[in-house]
Amino acid sequence: MPRFWALLSVLSLVFVSNCTIRFNDWDISQEVKTFSVQQFETTAGNAPPTLGQQFSEQIKERVMNDTRLSFSPNKGDIQFSGAVTSYEVSSIAPQPEATVSLQRLTIKLNIAFRDNTDKAKNWEQSFSRFSDFSAEVDISSVESQLVEEIYAQIIEDVFNKAFGNW
Repeated sequence: MPRFWALLSVLSLVFVSNCTIRFNDWDISQEVKTFSVQQFETTAGNAPPTLGQQFSEQIKERVMNDTRLSFSPNKGDIQFSGAVTSYEVSSIAPQPEATVSLQRLTIKLNIAFRDNTDKAKNWEQSFSRFSDFSAEVDISSVESQLVEEIYAQIIEDVFNKAFGNW
């Protein structure tokens, strides 16, 4: 009987030592070597005109830093394109006497993902995120920080949709 427990212990140890947990299990085919990012447009009328360019650069950086793919300025194996379609500042958290304590910046992008090696993986989707700020602060003084926060969330969503293997 002690041999049984010894054998079971050794087998358990071998099994456990061969198990790994990966949090970046990106589903990228070996055929895919390059990616490209078309310049994102800013179609939201009240948005700063550089928002599209800023998003293009940030998604490009994320893919270069977190995957094995090489950037190709034209016609990569996978392609990202899209537009900033909504940029909205709204009042939230009304207080007694009709004052507002918080405002919310919401940004929405329409994004298309094309996999030229596997058309079944193509998709187009809208992504929207927001960030709140004090109503006592002028939007222009916190706008760049808010955009960074919102873009970080949207890029995470896009990246998981494009490469996530969940």
